[in-house]
Amino acid sequence: MNALMSSPDNATSTLGRSITTGFKFLAWLNGLGVLLMLFCSMGAIELGLVAAWYRFPLALFLGGLALGALGLLWSYTLQSTLIIQIINGRARRTHWIPLACTLLAYILSLAAFACGCWFFQLLLEALD
Repeated sequence: MNALMSSPDNATSTLGRSITTGFKFLAWLNGLGVLLMLFCSMGAIELGLVAAWYRFPLALFLGGLALGALGLLWSYTLQSTLIIQIINGRARRTHWIPLACTLLAYILSLAAFACGCWFFQLLLEALD
């Protein structure tokens, strides 16, 4: 019985670690974008733009952080459904909805980071 339970338990812990690592990666990316926007708006990095121009890229980076946190919230729901399936001893497909929501939130978080970088690049090109 322990040999049967160790394999799904190992798969669940591996899935949980990989999803948590994805959150850390997205949080670092968007967090560094927020710090860059704050440093530019405070004047620590002098670019010659009014601080109001940094609002849109800052909003995109903050939105990316929020979407990453939402994905982490969905990952806990995913892990809970998988643990319940292991305890009950039968596999069901109820974990696909939280998994899809987690992946969607992470993809949108990465897209928000890319859009924030793109708009910041447009601001830098407007300086020239």
